[in-house]
Amino acid sequence: GFDRPALAPLLPSVAEIADGVALLARRLADRAEQVGRLQRADQAIVEGLPDPLLVLAPDRTPLRANAAARALFDAGNRSAAGGDVAALLRHPVLAGAADRALAEGRPQAVDLTLPVPVARDLVARIVPMDPPLADGGRLVVLLSDRTRERAVERMRADFVANASHELRTPLASLIGFIETLRGPAEDDKAARTRFLGIMAE
Repeated sequence: GFDRPALAPLLPSVAEIADGVALLARRLADRAEQVGRLQRADQAIVEGLPDPLLVLAPDRTPLRANAAARALFDAGNRSAAGGDVAALLRHPVLAGAADRALAEGRPQAVDLTLPVPVARDLVARIVPMDPPLADGGRLVVLLSDRTRERAVERMRADFVANASHELRTPLASLIGFIETLRGPAEDDKAARTRFLGIMAE
């Protein structure tokens, strides 16, 4: 025969394999710790957002809600909280926007009003997640409560309408007196004095 080359020098020793596995395990542990830190930081950011935020599964079931969302839908009555979220998610305007967000792959924004338990004017921004979030979330719903701002806008519009209505009659009277003083009563000193007195009042 002929001599076969020895295979033993080509194979790593058990000690080298064990060292490689230990190094790989340390790197994986370090990576897992880094990912855990990033996830905790992300959760802290989302939890601290001042606006309510919901994460929805593809079938629109809620997976997560931040503190602001829990406060908005809880409002001191834990038994009604789930019903409020369910009512929001069934709202036709929000449901349509969620469908469009998934179909088009683009964020959607809609205005909606929730009449119960307390009337609220909300702006909902729906952002599709592609790829999905780690927990399977496909939609992020960010809610902005605009109830107070819209109430102030309505009050301002009502005030302007009422003020213009209240001013219309006295202004019409003043215009009438001015036209009379410029026309028929232009040289009538007694009428001018009387009309100027009324206008001053």
